[in-house]
Amino acid sequence: MDVLEMTRRRHGEMVVVSIAGEVDADNAAKVRRCLGEAAATRGSRLVVDLSDLRFIDTTGLGVLVRLRAELSEREGTMALVAPDGQVLRRLRRTNLAPLFPIYDTLSQALA
Repeated sequence: MDVLEMTRRRHGEMVVVSIAGEVDADNAAKVRRCLGEAAATRGSRLVVDLSDLRFIDTTGLGVLVRLRAELSEREGTMALVAPDGQVLRRLRRTNLAPLFPIYDTLSQALA
Protein backbone atom coordinates (compact mmCIF):
# COMPACT_ATOMS: atom_id res chain seq x y z
CA MET A 1 0.00 0.00 0.00
CA ASP A 2 1.31 3.43 -0.97
CA VAL A 3 1.19 5.55 2.19
CA LEU A 4 2.43 8.78 0.64
CA GLU A 5 0.71 12.11 0.09
CA MET A 6 2.29 15.14 -1.55
CA THR A 7 0.99 18.63 -2.13
CA ARG A 8 2.65 21.51 -3.95
CA ARG A 9 1.78 25.18 -3.66
CA ARG A 10 3.34 28.57 -4.23
CA HIS A 11 4.02 30.96 -1.39
CA GLY A 12 5.28 34.17 -2.92
CA GLU A 13 8.55 33.37 -4.67
CA MET A 14 8.86 30.02 -2.91
CA VAL A 15 7.40 26.66 -3.78
CA VAL A 16 6.31 24.55 -0.82
CA VAL A 17 6.08 20.78 -1.22
CA SER A 18 4.52 18.98 1.73
CA ILE A 19 5.20 15.27 2.02
CA ALA A 20 3.19 13.12 4.41
CA GLY A 21 3.35 9.41 5.18
CA GLU A 22 6.41 7.35 4.30
CA VAL A 23 9.16 7.69 1.70
CA ASP A 24 11.01 4.51 0.79
CA ALA A 25 12.48 2.72 -2.20
CA ASP A 26 9.00 1.88 -3.50
CA ASN A 27 7.87 5.49 -3.91
CA ALA A 28 11.11 7.53 -4.02
CA ALA A 29 10.81 7.98 -7.81
CA LYS A 30 7.40 9.58 -7.34
CA VAL A 31 8.85 11.96 -4.75
CA ARG A 32 11.77 12.74 -7.05
CA ARG A 33 9.40 13.65 -9.90
CA CYS A 34 7.27 15.88 -7.71
CA LEU A 35 10.24 17.72 -6.20
CA GLY A 36 11.96 17.97 -9.58
CA GLU A 37 8.89 19.59 -11.13
CA ALA A 38 8.64 22.02 -8.23
CA ALA A 39 12.28 23.03 -8.66
CA ALA A 40 12.47 23.05 -12.44
CA THR A 41 13.26 26.72 -12.99
CA ARG A 42 16.62 28.41 -12.50
CA GLY A 43 16.87 30.07 -9.11
CA SER A 44 14.01 28.06 -7.61
CA ARG A 45 13.42 28.54 -3.91
CA LEU A 46 12.02 25.30 -2.54
CA VAL A 47 10.75 24.45 0.93
CA VAL A 48 10.12 20.76 1.60
CA ASP A 49 7.76 20.33 4.53
CA LEU A 50 8.41 16.98 6.19
CA SER A 51 6.32 17.73 9.30
CA ASP A 52 3.86 14.92 8.55
CA LEU A 53 6.44 12.46 7.26
CA ARG A 54 6.57 9.41 9.55
CA PHE A 55 9.43 7.55 7.86
CA ILE A 56 12.16 8.12 5.30
CA ASP A 57 14.73 5.53 4.25
CA THR A 58 18.15 6.08 2.68
CA THR A 59 16.63 6.12 -0.81
CA GLY A 60 14.42 9.03 0.18
CA LEU A 61 17.34 10.82 1.82
CA GLY A 62 19.28 10.35 -1.42
CA VAL A 63 16.47 12.08 -3.33
CA LEU A 64 16.76 15.12 -1.05
CA VAL A 65 20.56 15.27 -1.33
CA ARG A 66 20.56 14.96 -5.13
CA LEU A 67 17.88 17.62 -5.50
CA ARG A 68 19.81 19.96 -3.23
CA ALA A 69 22.90 19.53 -5.42
CA GLU A 70 20.91 20.14 -8.61
CA LEU A 71 19.31 23.26 -7.16
CA SER A 72 22.68 24.56 -6.04
CA GLU A 73 24.04 24.18 -9.59
CA ARG A 74 21.10 26.24 -10.89
CA GLU A 75 21.43 28.93 -8.19
CA GLY A 76 18.40 27.64 -6.33
CA THR A 77 17.85 26.97 -2.66
CA MET A 78 16.20 24.24 -0.64
CA ALA A 79 15.12 24.26 2.99
CA LEU A 80 13.48 21.54 5.04
CA VAL A 81 10.79 21.69 7.69
CA ALA A 82 11.52 18.81 10.05
CA PRO A 83 10.39 19.20 13.64
CA ASP A 84 11.91 16.94 16.22
CA GLY A 85 11.07 13.34 15.38
CA GLN A 86 12.14 10.33 13.33
CA VAL A 87 12.96 12.28 10.16
CA LEU A 88 15.15 14.85 11.91
CA ARG A 89 16.91 12.09 13.87
CA ARG A 90 17.60 10.22 10.62
CA LEU A 91 19.02 13.38 9.01
CA ARG A 92 21.28 13.92 12.01
CA ARG A 93 22.33 10.27 12.30
CA THR A 94 23.40 10.16 8.66
CA ASN A 95 25.25 13.49 8.98
CA LEU A 96 23.01 15.05 6.31
CA ALA A 97 21.44 17.70 8.55
CA PRO A 98 24.29 20.23 8.00
CA LEU A 99 23.56 20.20 4.24
CA PHE A 100 20.16 21.84 4.68
CA PRO A 101 18.65 24.79 6.48
CA ILE A 102 16.18 22.96 8.75
CA TYR A 103 13.25 24.67 10.45
CA ASP A 104 10.83 23.50 13.13
CA THR A 105 7.78 25.02 11.43
CA LEU A 106 6.68 26.02 7.95
CA SER A 107 6.11 29.62 9.06
CA GLN A 108 9.76 29.83 10.21
CA ALA A 109 10.95 28.48 6.84
CA LEU A 110 8.84 31.02 4.94
CA ALA A 111 9.94 34.02 7.04
